[in-house]
Amino acid sequence: MRKFNAVVSQVSGWRAFLAVLLLLCSGLALAQSDDNQGGDGGDPPARVARLSYTSGDLGLMPAGGTEWAAADMNRPLTNGDKLSSGPDARAELELGGAALRISNQTDIGVLNLSDQIGQFELTQGTVNITVRNIDQGASYEIDTPTLALVINQPGTFRVDVGANGNGTTVTVSDGGGIVYGENNAQREVFSGRSYQFGDSSLNDMTVSDIEGRDEFDAWCNDRDAQYSNTASTQYVSPDVVGSQDLNQYGDWQQEEDYGAVWYPTTVVAGWAPYRLGHWVWVGPWGWTWVDAMPWGFAPYHYGRWVYLHERWGWVPCPPRVRPVYAPALVAFVGIGTGGPVGWFPLGPHEVYNPWYRASRNYYTNVNVTNIQITRNVNQVTVINNIHNQYDLYRAGRPITGVNYVNRDAPHAFTAVPAQAFASARNVQANQVRVDPQQLAHAPVMAAAPMQRPSSASFGQPRGANTRPLPAAGFNRPVVAVRAPAPAMAAGAAFHATPPSNVHVLNVQPQNAPRVVSGQGFPHYGTPPQPQAPPRPAAPALPQVPHFAPAQQVQQAPHYLPEQPEVRQAPRSQEPVVQQAPRYEPQQPAMQQAPRYTPPQPSVQQQQERERQAALEQEQQRFEAAQRAHQYVPEQQAPRQYAPAPREMQPQPYRYQPPVQYAPRPEMARPAEQQPRPQSAPHPQHAPPPRNDNQQH
Repeated sequence: MRKFNAVVSQVSGWRAFLAVLLLLCSGLALAQSDDNQGGDGGDPPARVARLSYTSGDLGLMPAGGTEWAAADMNRPLTNGDKLSSGPDARAELELGGAALRISNQTDIGVLNLSDQIGQFELTQGTVNITVRNIDQGASYEIDTPTLALVINQPGTFRVDVGANGNGTTVTVSDGGGIVYGENNAQREVFSGRSYQFGDSSLNDMTVSDIEGRDEFDAWCNDRDAQYSNTASTQYVSPDVVGSQDLNQYGDWQQEEDYGAVWYPTTVVAGWAPYRLGHWVWVGPWGWTWVDAMPWGFAPYHYGRWVYLHERWGWVPCPPRVRPVYAPALVAFVGIGTGGPVGWFPLGPHEVYNPWYRASRNYYTNVNVTNIQITRNVNQVTVINNIHNQYDLYRAGRPITGVNYVNRDAPHAFTAVPAQAFASARNVQANQVRVDPQQLAHAPVMAAAPMQRPSSASFGQPRGANTRPLPAAGFNRPVVAVRAPAPAMAAGAAFHATPPSNVHVLNVQPQNAPRVVSGQGFPHYGTPPQPQAPPRPAAPALPQVPHFAPAQQVQQAPHYLPEQPEVRQAPRSQEPVVQQAPRYEPQQPAMQQAPRYTPPQPSVQQQQERERQAALEQEQQRFEAAQRAHQYVPEQQAPRQYAPAPREMQPQPYRYQPPVQYAPRPEMARPAEQQPRPQSAPHPQHAPPPRNDNQQH
């Protein structure tokens, strides 16, 4: 019962917290205009990609870096990052609601990754993307030298690009999407088909059924099965990247003060958060923690840590709120000039102060979406703390007057030399001991950078026996529907320009021919051009002129009744278009057909049913007349003799026949049987003697 009350109080507390936040946000609107840190346009993205699986020779070219680095598991990837896989390598990027998997001999880069868009360039090789869920208006885009594939609904897709970059094959295992090419060309792709395009005009196209599967497909299916078999816990938001690993490597317990708390079960004695791993520089956030544990992503970039029952537990962010990614939820401590760099994990309800530039809106969101409100916390106090500490953060002054609960917790504080910190070295191997008295007086550092990055800050070096990675492959031109975001630069403020190898298509969906192959939309654009005007989708497409795919998915349900006809002739275009208009007027008849099914039997059966119905009606009339003869006297006697009640006084229970039966002499006979007036049957309908009723 205590667990249930904790969950209820947790949900109700968060609702109240959101109500207070809405009131305070209106008062912060004017303050944001005076924020010298810039508007929301300079804020970091709220989402990153997690390198959730690696095998074989995999290289990483970080945004802002000049040398290839090791692609470590749990490494966050953002705009401008590039990956290159060797002959025996595979990798997986978890995106929160989707997963992008990379095969061997593949070069891929991140062009734009935010809440609404996940855009990647594929210059050669094979990728597989599985979209489990997607928000309204959001989309994923795979840009190749030949075409751009846009996905705005759940499904599974595979994209292959040859080593020379000529031609692209799109295989749709589930779902559907749209491919775009030069000169406003666009074609829809559907589940169960493989589309091979020879050029960017999309005219050289070969459509075939999906026949064989290779080892890469089998591996992708196994990874999808792992995600689907992982029970999504009620304590974590589905938008928390890395949450699927929590149930495998830990368990949940209800704590009276904090609600649901996750405790890792694969750690050794003396373990503490933010110790097994290293720091790297990832723009625009700056210093970012990369943990070495297989589950080490969600607990280090969302929520808070707490020390309970002589062990560390993770308090997740609110389960029904989309959290904002943070590079590391810690507080840095300065230990003298030129001394080591130290930190400790933030506790529940404590405000996170970024060491990078952030607006008031971002500062509020990154804290509110990662703080779990419990019954012992005043929501107004949390909001006030966020508001007050932002003024100190904006001014670059140290945060004072805060009693951090984890500062003195066992093994909570970790420190390494400044050079080891800035060179992406292993923290546990370079950890230094700090005098407790010196630590007690050390202030929490302000937003100013603790240590400037160097060329070694972007990632750990690759092994000595690894292959040389390509440099010119990523310069191969690709076509895109959406303009890519600027690559994240090394400094705190990024002013990089979009990649020069991306050619943004001048897409005009309302004027482009619509060519469909396979199941789905029953209109084919190449042969039947005159059929295009009456389509209801055409006037709706201009609503999103720069990104038609999202509009297509919203209107797809209007064509669902016509899809079965298209499936019957997927390789033919003209006959299906001619059948589509004839199919609609037939729908009312098909819906009404069941209503006329009963009269369809033979004439003899129908006549037999009519005779049976007549007999039933005759039987009903007989029973009704019998009931009327037996009970009508009780019902009509008061109405007939109500004006003269005195005449009925000598014989109040004497039977009197109805008026319509008065001429019949049979009706006068029951008057002699006064003791049982209702036992006399009608002579025509009840021939048995009067004593039969007495026997019953």
